Amino acid sequence: MDQLLAHYKNGLQQLESWRFEENALCSVVCLTGAAVIVTALMWRTTRKNTTKSNRKPAIDEALKPSPMTKENHIENVLLRFEQEYKPGLLELLQQYNPSDEKCKYDRRYYNEMLLKLLIELDGIDITTLQGERKVELKLKRKGAVKEIQQYLKLLDTLQ
Repeated sequence: MDQLLAHYKNGLQQLESWRFEENALCSVVCLTGAAVIVTALMWRTTRKNTTKSNRKPAIDEALKPSPMTKENHIENVLLRFEQEYKPGLLELLQQYNPSDEKCKYDRRYYNEMLLKLLIELDGIDITTLQGERKVELKLKRKGAVKEIQQYLKLLDTLQ
């Protein structure tokens, strides 16, 4: 930065020595143009020093969501099943028409979504847990799997 200022001052001294006596306007324009260029260069170099890594993060640490516990994860899967898929699934089971393409599509969709929920439940690792908590989570997960599998079996009967 000091070198840039020294270069700036040196350039201005050289420009001041170029005096056009015939046309004072020309020298003013040259000096102003040089000052604008040097100022723009200085502004650009100081602007580059503020990188993204120096800025404050947009999200405060207190507002970041905390990771879900294993209990909450199982409850979340069950809640999604109850709210997102079960109502539509029950309606499909009541009004299923094997010749209707929309019903066939819905059957495949619900089959896929329920399998996705089962895979998510399968991904909850309880092998590292010990004692009563492990038994409790195992039973909770087993109940959720059985409930979802019950509806998968009903979907399989619709073919």
